[in-house]
Amino acid sequence: MLKKMLIVTGLIVILLVAVAYFARDSLMLFAMKTAIGPEGDFDTALLPLAPDYATRSPWAAWPGENSPANSRPSGTKVSSKLSGTSVFFVHPTSYLKKDNWNQPLPDEDANWIVDHRILRHQASVFNGCCEIYAPRYRQATFFSFMDDQGNGQRALEIAYQDVERAFDQFLSQLNPKQAFILAGHSQGTLHSTRLLRERIAGKPLQKRMVAAYLVGFSVTENQLGDIPVCNTAIDTGCVVGWNTVDGDSKGLFPELENALCVNPLLWNASRDYADHSLNQGAIGYPRYGRAKDDEDYTEMNLEIAAADAQCINNGMLSISELKSEFFPSRMPGGSLHIYDYSLFHMNIRNNVNDRIASHTSK
Repeated sequence: MLKKMLIVTGLIVILLVAVAYFARDSLMLFAMKTAIGPEGDFDTALLPLAPDYATRSPWAAWPGENSPANSRPSGTKVSSKLSGTSVFFVHPTSYLKKDNWNQPLPDEDANWIVDHRILRHQASVFNGCCEIYAPRYRQATFFSFMDDQGNGQRALEIAYQDVERAFDQFLSQLNPKQAFILAGHSQGTLHSTRLLRERIAGKPLQKRMVAAYLVGFSVTENQLGDIPVCNTAIDTGCVVGWNTVDGDSKGLFPELENALCVNPLLWNASRDYADHSLNQGAIGYPRYGRAKDDEDYTEMNLEIAAADAQCINNGMLSISELKSEFFPSRMPGGSLHIYDYSLFHMNIRNNVNDRIASHTSK
């Protein structure tokens, strides 16, 4: 009898472990919802103070000011003269708390992530060519993307309004014919895509746009207005974007037909495989949150040929073999979301210069 009970107990344990394994992404999402979902509904009376973009305080990166966006990997050649092109970079979600549907701008944890994970490992790809403008904004809290009660959408609308006002301030700093690049990641790409569609496509600004790097969010071609997808490394006035995943994983975002994927090792939207030899340099880091233990979060060590890449289904960019131990973090669905830029740091850095040269020659 005892032997049978032990066998039954063992089978139950195995079953529970199996269920937990196959449902791990759903369980992770449920745990995240419980941990970070704001307790009340969105309320405009509880909104944090709106930023004044005519002042410097709400800008995470501004030309001539010290910022992690100025960081470069060791050994990178520095041009003595920038191209005259400026970048408007919209950061991803870094506000993970349940205190409010929108980030209060002084929040230290959210700002630390923006400064030392995002500016250092994403926006910095543009510092070899361009002046970088990166606004802080009342970003929607991470839970907004899981909410199905309309609160998240209202929070995202507030965030977009901030981004649009920051974009107007950015434009006011440029001369009337000056070229610019639009770039973002995740929530920042969501807002940048709307900017592209509503403020740039079909308007005089379109001719001034070198390219838009809309990375880390599901973007479909019908969301781009009449802006084309880039299909060579020197196309201009066009859009690139991708969502990086392990192998054939489903990724973090819902499957959308015609979702954008431009392979950053090939700079086209084909499904051709690009091997590791085309990867000019990646820069890993251990986690998305604040630094722990003895981590030197200022390090930017290049690894050549760290990752291959291939566009697969629904905008996903598949990494079939990652030859590095410095990209350990995964999000649900096997997503390499936080490394969308850093896995291809040098390819992006070099491509930006190529597109600017092409745009200037026209």
